[in-house]
Amino acid sequence: MALPSYDDLRTSALYMIGDGRVHHIREVIEGIAAELGVGSADRALLTPKTRRPKFDIDVESAVANLRRATWLENVELGRFRITGGGRAALSLNPKRVSLGFLRDNSAPFREQEARSRRGPGRGRGAAGGAAGDGIVAAICVPAAGHPGAAGAAGAARGRPLRLLQYARDLLEGEKALGGLETAAFSGTLFMAAAGARKDLLLAFGRAVWPAVTHGIREDVQVSGCVACGRFARPAKNWVTGPAADEAAAHLGAPPWVGISAAPSADGVLEGAMQRARYPDSMLYARRAAPLGAADGPAAWAVNWPGLCGEEDGREVEELAGIIDDRIEATPDAEAALRWWNTRRFCERALSAP
Repeated sequence: MALPSYDDLRTSALYMIGDGRVHHIREVIEGIAAELGVGSADRALLTPKTRRPKFDIDVESAVANLRRATWLENVELGRFRITGGGRAALSLNPKRVSLGFLRDNSAPFREQEARSRRGPGRGRGAAGGAAGDGIVAAICVPAAGHPGAAGAAGAARGRPLRLLQYARDLLEGEKALGGLETAAFSGTLFMAAAGARKDLLLAFGRAVWPAVTHGIREDVQVSGCVACGRFARPAKNWVTGPAADEAAAHLGAPPWVGISAAPSADGVLEGAMQRARYPDSMLYARRAAPLGAADGPAAWAVNWPGLCGEEDGREVEELAGIIDDRIEATPDAEAALRWWNTRRFCERALSAP
C-alpha cells in the first residue's frame, strides 16, 4: 500500500495526542503505523538524502504542522501534549485535518504561512520581529533530568535550565553570529542568525560545543539540530519559518547527546568541511548511524570530541569515562541508548583521519 497522506497523518496524530497524556514522538510514529496499517515494507522506505524512513519523517512533519498551529506543545525533548487550542479543534470532530482545516481554525498557522509566502530577505517580520535567511538551531534539554540523575531533586531540576542559559551565553558571545535572535520555551532554546550559511554554521560550531561537554559532566543530555533556510521572529520567544520547522522536526533524531546538522545544513557542510582549513576542519565530524538504525550516510555533527581534544587530550578521555559511567548507572533505557550513541560518536570522531 502507499504511504498515508499528510492529512491522514495529521488527523491520526491530533486524535492520538488529544487524550491529554504526554506522548513521545516514537510512540506517535508506532501508534499511527498500527492504526493506519502501514506495513514493514512501506516503513523500510528511506529518503535519498537523509537515509531515514520516509514514514517517520512524514509523521514528524505532521506533528510539526500541529505545533505550528499551537495545538500541541513540547513538554521536553520529543514529548508532546495537546493544548487548549488543540482541544478546541478536536471539539469540531474533524474527519480530516487538512491544511485548509489548519488555516481555517488556527490564526498562528495562517500568520506563519503568510510570512513564509513573503519569501526570504532580511528585514522586519509582520509582527515587528527580525526575518532573514541563514541558520536556525534548536537546543533541548530534559525537563528535569532522567530518573537516575544524581543529586537532590531541586538541583536536578535546576541543571537543565542553567545549561540552556549557558548555551545562550555561548552563542550570544560569538561575534560572527551577527544579528543573533534567541527564543526559549518548553525546555528548548531556538537561535536564528541571518547571513552566509557556511560562515554561520562554522561560527555556530565554534560557539556551542562547550554546552555539550558541560552537559555530559552535569548529567544533562543536551541535544540539538541546526538547519539552514528562511526564518522569522514575529514575537518574543517565537521563531518560525521553514528552517525553524526543519530544526524542530529533526531535534530528536538521532537519540544521542550532541548537536546534529539537519539535511539543509548537511549539504552546506558537505562542501565546507572538505575545503575548510585548520582549525575549521575540526568543527564538524560525521556521526555514526544510531544503534538499531539502518546503515546509511551519517550526517555531520558538532565535533565536541575533536574540539575538546585540541585544548586538552586528557579531557576527552575523562569525558569518555564519564559517558561509560552514565551508561552503566542509567536505569532508563531511552537515556542509556542516548549515552551509547554518544559514546560511538566520540570513538568515531577521534578515529577519523
